[in-house]
Amino acid sequence: MKSVIRIGMVGLVATLYVVLLAPAGIGGQDDAQTQRKMTLQDVKDRLNQNKNYLKDAEKKGKAGDAAGVQTALENYDRNMEGINHAMSAGGFEGTDSQREDAYNRVEKATRKHGEVLANLESKVPEQARSAIQHAMEVSQKGRTTALANLQQVRGERQEREQAEMRRQQQMGGGFGRNDGMGRPAGVGGSASGVGGGMGAGRPAGAGPGASAGRGPR
Repeated sequence: MKSVIRIGMVGLVATLYVVLLAPAGIGGQDDAQTQRKMTLQDVKDRLNQNKNYLKDAEKKGKAGDAAGVQTALENYDRNMEGINHAMSAGGFEGTDSQREDAYNRVEKATRKHGEVLANLESKVPEQARSAIQHAMEVSQKGRTTALANLQQVRGERQEREQAEMRRQQQMGGGFGRNDGMGRPAGVGGSASGVGGGMGAGRPAGAGPGASAGRGPR
């Protein structure tokens, strides 16, 4: 009987252990997924989804469906906030050109989204306008963050290009004529004793009138 009770207690403790720790593990996985940087393709996919959410909001707005407008814009907000979080938490993954492309896409898309939302605001029921205003704020935050990241990426690229230019100039400056690489001393011109130098003409006494002239008749 005691053995049965002991086994039951062990099982209960194990069950409680799993129940208490499981949410923490799941939450950790969700946090890891939320904190993962987005790639250029992720950005393209989310912006395409946002475009569809806004189309759905426009469709529901024309039909006078305030609840439908709110649902579509909630989806838009959630998707856009994911992009905003990725930009604020460290940016996007990829090469410099891919990151710049991603930021450009966000900036252009949110600029257009703002125009769509402003146009939609006057065409929906009153109860849906607060959802539109919130979506406009989220969209504007995305555009502002994208522009700031764009400026940073372009500034970093310009600094690298200038550093490379300076490096090339420094390397090129070392290929001129070094000192001492001209003609060695004594090469070229008249060397001592060569040409018209002293002692290199006719031997002494070899000229006319010398004692070595004609012999006796």
